Amino acid sequence: MTLRGTTPVSNEFFDKRMADLSASAIRVYLKIVRNTWGWRDQNGKIKERDWISHSQFGNVGVSSRSVTKAVEELLGFGMIRVTDDHGNSLSDPNKRKHTKRIFYAPIAHNTAERAYNNEKNDQNKAESSPKPPQNLLSTKAISLQKYRAENTQGSERVSDGQRISQIMEEEQRKQIKRDGWLYK
Repeated sequence: MTLRGTTPVSNEFFDKRMADLSASAIRVYLKIVRNTWGWRDQNGKIKERDWISHSQFGNVGVSSRSVTKAVEELLGFGMIRVTDDHGNSLSDPNKRKHTKRIFYAPIAHNTAERAYNNEKNDQNKAESSPKPPQNLLSTKAISLQKYRAENTQGSERVSDGQRISQIMEEEQRKQIKRDGWLYK
């Protein structure tokens, strides 16, 4: 399944890692993921790594000093790989300090993430064989009640727009009633 205009971020990141990371580290990680796994070439192959400058991280609201700390944090968790032009590791901050171009790459920790990243490489095979539709479950923990409102025919389902209008009218009536209490 290909979702255009989206960037894959593993569930592990949301379920296990995000709670342990600072806000800056989350932003830096998501920028790295967007600039790598979020881009595909004409053949559908993802970018393995990307050169990202500190000013590009600034576009997501992270200062240069915070980027340095966030990169250290992400390296400590083993979530990213930092290299130079030739692919040499730059896990040492002193080496990064004197390098002109620093390349960042997220590290796929689970098989589902790696499978998604390789999916585009097998796209031609997938297009030739139809897949059955997925039966997706709701992510809501509770079911929402179906709103019904009174109309001239009795109780009947109404559109969202009609229901919003009804709620707004009811709130206006309540406010008028409250305003009347102030002047008595």
